[in-house]
Amino acid sequence: MNSDNGLSKNLLAGFVPRRIEIEGRPELQLFPLNILFAGLKNEDGKLIMGTSVYEPDLTSFREDREMLSMKYDNIYGESQVIIEYNTVTKYWLGTKYIKGGSAGGAIGMDWHMFFSHFTMLGLANFEPCKMEVMSTVVN
Repeated sequence: MNSDNGLSKNLLAGFVPRRIEIEGRPELQLFPLNILFAGLKNEDGKLIMGTSVYEPDLTSFREDREMLSMKYDNIYGESQVIIEYNTVTKYWLGTKYIKGGSAGGAIGMDWHMFFSHFTMLGLANFEPCKMEVMSTVVN
């Protein structure tokens, strides 16, 4: 299922992922194990949460001078996230792409603050996601 314009931009939720830990690959510890984006909507009296999960493509890891990068694929469909880390300035840059177009990004030097802000982007319009009924809304 894809998210649509009905997902709330009023409720902000950021998620801080764990770091990748693979024996013999210490350079990957600068990258998240996975990335979660979420959004909520009220539809027909039901609170519905949409979530998209991005998992790393370890084969996409690149090191170009001071810049490390890796691509993450959405497990629900055609969208990606690129995470970059600059080893000189010590900042992360994250950009989300839905069907090839940019859907937002964030930059930061602190792991927790960077991923909190990046994942607060929530779901983009038409981002492949899983929708679940969370509860019935009482008006």
